[in-house]
Amino acid sequence: MKAISVSKDNAIFQQIYALKENRNKRAQTKMFFVEGVQNIKDAITFGWQIEAFIYSNKTNLSNWAKSVLNKANYNYILSPDLMSKLSDKDEVSEILAIIKIKEFKQPKYSKNPIIVLVDRPSKKGNLGTIIRSCDALNVEQIYYSGHSVDIYDHTVITASMGSFFKMPITFVPSNMDFLKLVDDLKSKFSDLKVVATSLQTNNRLQDYDFTKPVLLLIGNETEGLCKFYNENADDFVKISMRPNIDSLNIACATTTCLYEINRQRNF
Repeated sequence: MKAISVSKDNAIFQQIYALKENRNKRAQTKMFFVEGVQNIKDAITFGWQIEAFIYSNKTNLSNWAKSVLNKANYNYILSPDLMSKLSDKDEVSEILAIIKIKEFKQPKYSKNPIIVLVDRPSKKGNLGTIIRSCDALNVEQIYYSGHSVDIYDHTVITASMGSFFKMPITFVPSNMDFLKLVDDLKSKFSDLKVVATSLQTNNRLQDYDFTKPVLLLIGNETEGLCKFYNENADDFVKISMRPNIDSLNIACATTTCLYEINRQRNF
């Protein structure tokens, strides 16, 4: 572990800041910026490689923070002013991290999996909350597709409250890849259903049989599911709401659907 002092806004600081703010830089370096003790703890627990820890030369680090410093290749020791520029919290975090992106691994499913695909998620906080709900409600794999926010954006990761580092998340780059995914899943699970959320159906969420393997399709916040996914879904369900209310926040809708799936399976 190498300690490097960064006392001014130099090239090292600019590289750190770019990892926080620039999607292309994250993709290029295959590293991303993380804030939050729980996120850093879960990253370590679930085997993510820590490239660097970042902390202030004026901060009295906790025993936990001191105990993990040797897990990184580098420690960047910043001035309080530079830490304030990096931290999004009112009370600046004692420690920040740069973490390496993991290589994709083929998912391993149980005999009766719950799988979620989010189509073109456009709100960072919503995607992070969806990841958190998927972790809490027994989802085994998250897919996302289309022109999406970057899953390695620090806002997504912060909103996930550590769940980002536990959940396998995979990008589906094209419609053909989606069809290949569905074919592959149905070859493994002959009774799997591709179920889409929709307002244009009379099928109520609570009336649908979710006790068998399911790929749940969640649409974009503004436009819903793309036409192609709608054309290739097996069934459609809607969340029952009182009259004159026609939509929910996407994270709330996803959580509601997953809760119902778990309710049916548990009872």
